[in-house]
Amino acid sequence: MHRPARPDFDQYKKELAEVDAKIDMLRKEQDDVKARINRNDPRKGPSADKRGKLLDRLQDIRKEQSSLKKSRGKVFDRHASLTASISKKTADLKAQQSKLTYKTVDAIDEVLAKHQSQIDSGNLKIVEERRLSDEMAGLRRAKKQVEQAAALQKNIEADLAELAEIDEQIAGTNARALGEEYDRLQSELDSLRASQEEGHQKRGELFSERSRILKELDQAWEFKRRLQDDHRRINNEYYQWQQQERIRKANEEKQRRVQELREKRLAIAQEQREEAEIPAFEDEINGCDSLIIYLNSIQPSTTASPGSKSENSTRPSSVASTIRGASSDLHIPAGMLALKKTNDEADYFAGSSSSKSKRRNERKDKKNGPASEILKLPLAVAERFLELEVDIPTTSASIAATIEKLEARKQYFIGNQAKVTNENKRKAEEKIAKLMSELEVDEKIATAVGE
Repeated sequence: MHRPARPDFDQYKKELAEVDAKIDMLRKEQDDVKARINRNDPRKGPSADKRGKLLDRLQDIRKEQSSLKKSRGKVFDRHASLTASISKKTADLKAQQSKLTYKTVDAIDEVLAKHQSQIDSGNLKIVEERRLSDEMAGLRRAKKQVEQAAALQKNIEADLAELAEIDEQIAGTNARALGEEYDRLQSELDSLRASQEEGHQKRGELFSERSRILKELDQAWEFKRRLQDDHRRINNEYYQWQQQERIRKANEEKQRRVQELREKRLAIAQEQREEAEIPAFEDEINGCDSLIIYLNSIQPSTTASPGSKSENSTRPSSVASTIRGASSDLHIPAGMLALKKTNDEADYFAGSSSSKSKRRNERKDKKNGPASEILKLPLAVAERFLELEVDIPTTSASIAATIEKLEARKQYFIGNQAKVTNENKRKAEEKIAKLMSELEVDEKIATAVGE
């Protein structure tokens, strides 16, 4: 997974503050427009009260006129009928006159006479005569329409005369005053409605302004939600990437530790296998050979063992020895410096420091002779005897017996070498198998934890 962009929290806060400021500004504008709409409500204020009074008075006038009509119903009905008839006939007359080319019958007769005289002269072509004949037919139809319009005009004039007579009859009542008052109040109501229409127009503009503000406010809120959603999405993607990176690094670290543990245990297994391949008792056999060589080098020649000499001669020269060869002239182990004995050294090895004890030991040595000379061995040689579980020779006379014990000990090691070596290999393989089993368990645990 590629690394996503790190969320810019400062930029997000800046953009969020800007959109919040815009929302606050739009809300203030919305409140201002709302207050102006409430102030320009035509249902409230002095104009609304005046309009209500006018409507109430007009309703009262209509009631009074209705009562007059009931008392003189036929007159008023005829008046209303004539008024409606005159209005209708007048409208029809205007419609007919708008379609007429000629307004009077005399004008049409004059044109007809002119066309007829042209035809009667005989100077026209047949096409022209036909054209004039068609025009004359149209003029005759138009003449009929003009005559109908004239008749309609006469009917209207008759209705107007009759309406004037009815008006004279009604003049004795207050119907005219009521009508005039009704017209005056209706005019005031119309002008009031005109002003209210202007208020309605302004109110409509305010509503449009409010709609614009609401639209911008919705856009600002939508931008804010989108901004928050984008920031949340980017933040979640970055957080998920961080979590995956932590898991990946933790898994890599676990794999590295598992690999190190595997390599370490494989190295231990290889080391144990190599150690098991080494023949058993190799060091003990070499130790026996080294001690035999050393004892042969320090024992008197009369007491040297032929078997030991033969063994030394048949032993390969490549056998490793932990003790250096003895000096041929002084019978001292190699690596040690031969010093002249002093009385102090003799006293030290004998375990006494007094001169009286020294003289007593000298007399004892003279009595026992050379055969019972005390054998003094280096500390490393003595420790080697202890390791091989062979008694340390204390006198020169016991060297031959000690060499025989060493030979017997050596033969014991040689005889059991193959058996013990195989046993060591078996034990090593068991340890390696257990080590590999533990390694597999550790790897499974590490894999399970990683998942």
